[in-house]
Amino acid sequence: MLIKLFLNTTDKFLCDSVKSAFSKAEKGYKQKEMKVDLMKELRNFEENPLGCMIGIDSKFEAGIKVKIKMVLGLFFVLVPIVGFSALSYILGIPQTYAFLATFGVAMLVASRMDVISSRYVQTRALEFAH
Repeated sequence: MLIKLFLNTTDKFLCDSVKSAFSKAEKGYKQKEMKVDLMKELRNFEENPLGCMIGIDSKFEAGIKVKIKMVLGLFFVLVPIVGFSALSYILGIPQTYAFLATFGVAMLVASRMDVISSRYVQTRALEFAH
């Protein structure tokens, strides 16, 4: 039950972060009157939501991925490492466990990004179909 609550909360947060990153990027491109093939960008994002390959990604895609990685790094690496380190200090256990627990959280979130990216792309594709 607790794991399911954590996953649902994490999924909602990740989905909101992806929506926000895309909407800000789209707004910026519209303001600058730059054209972007949004369906192509969505497909690229779905294929590899966290990977950045220098020279292959478009600026639109790279910008979105950087924003998402910053959010993930802050909320799913920095905050857990501080929390787990404080907990390990209070309990008097080695800091290694704090790093291992943080690594576990980060891996869980990274695996959920594949699911979130697919959901988001499918939702946006339905918008374009109407």
